[in-house]
Amino acid sequence: MIKQLKSISVFMRHYVRYDLKRELAAWLKIGQYYLPVIIVAAIGIGSALFFIKPFPDKNTYLAMGQSGSLSDQTGREFAEYFKQRGLELKIQNLAGLETGLQQLDSDSSKINASFVTSGTATRGHHPNLVSLGSVQIAPLWLFYRGARIKTNDPFAFYKDKLISIGAEGTVTNKLFLRLMELNNPGTGVQKNFLQLTHADAAEQLRNGKIDAMFLVDGYNSTVVQSLLNDPNIRLMDFPLADAYVKKLPFLQKLLVPHASISIAQDRPQADITLLGSSVNLLVENNLHPAIQWAFLLAAKDANLKTDHFFSSSAAYPKYQDKSFPLSDVADRFYTTGTPALFNYLPLWLAALIENIWVELVAFFLVILPILKKVFGFRTFTSKRLLARLFWELRYLEDEALNCKSKSELEQVIARLQELEATAAATWIEDQDLRFYFNLSKGVSSSIQAVKKQMEQYP
Repeated sequence: MIKQLKSISVFMRHYVRYDLKRELAAWLKIGQYYLPVIIVAAIGIGSALFFIKPFPDKNTYLAMGQSGSLSDQTGREFAEYFKQRGLELKIQNLAGLETGLQQLDSDSSKINASFVTSGTATRGHHPNLVSLGSVQIAPLWLFYRGARIKTNDPFAFYKDKLISIGAEGTVTNKLFLRLMELNNPGTGVQKNFLQLTHADAAEQLRNGKIDAMFLVDGYNSTVVQSLLNDPNIRLMDFPLADAYVKKLPFLQKLLVPHASISIAQDRPQADITLLGSSVNLLVENNLHPAIQWAFLLAAKDANLKTDHFFSSSAAYPKYQDKSFPLSDVADRFYTTGTPALFNYLPLWLAALIENIWVELVAFFLVILPILKKVFGFRTFTSKRLLARLFWELRYLEDEALNCKSKSELEQVIARLQELEATAAATWIEDQDLRFYFNLSKGVSSSIQAVKKQMEQYP
């Protein structure tokens, strides 16, 4: 092994000292000859890199809801996943997901992605956005104080009571008004509909300042958990959940089983039916494929690590809400799953290969013959240089035979010596070295023959 390393070291030293300059000179000649082809190839490669954009932007911005909400928790899990993969995800807490959607669709905003609850937006109003699918369930909670209430229409029941419907412009606010309008047309925003943040509404409900609060958020959110575990707060049942789902297909029926909140306290004291929506992840339609893959894999990873209260939550992420079309990356994710490349390569590189593998195959089908041609040009150049030197040697030998004086022979010797120096300075491909030494031997023999011929002249 040591001998082999020494041999390689000696070869490299000799190559750098003697042959490198000659080969560079030969390549310079090739480059000058094929300069137009090189320029066209460089433009083609540069254009491909410009349109493909192999490297994602340094920062990605994700809009989320209020601090402590499920979207906030999920966004932070996404940011941690990005960090592990060498990417940076900056999270932006806003008043609500509706605000995030507006900023995502604004050219002046730096937001690249946002969580959006189903039923609050469609592609018609936001043509530049695409979906990465639904990433979690967003139950519709109606919490209240006092004695247990039984009613088929909770919205009609609270039409004239003091209830928080979520801050203006939030998903909670928008869905409450839509559901209220469904069975109570023309209601609009009443004075008793308080537009409070989730945290403020929960505090006022505990203090008895309001009768109820409506919110759309995940089971694990801070506000929902605090209310579910408060013995003085009750959860409203939706007996007509199937009818709501029929009217509004983006909704789904959820069940909170008897005593599932607390077996010791027997809470709730009966099965409670809820309505649920789904939280979708929308992105700009030109978001880098590597970032889209990172979001999808982060959603999958977060779902595997989460304890699911609702059994249907375990199936996320999935393409549930068809209001927005899937991106091409998401379509491949849901159709064929995660490519094996992501297990072995950096995320950006795996995403690049997965995104352009067809073009990559076509590229190699073209580039391999080109490389073969390039190496063929190298061989061709070597042989052409040798042929020119051999031709010069033959010409000088013919000249020597026709010389009539000693001075003419001296001129031939000088030209042979010049040919010998030229040959020594010429780059020759390794496989043609035997011809070089034949040439060198031939030049030396010719010089000796001419010198012997000169002896004929005084």
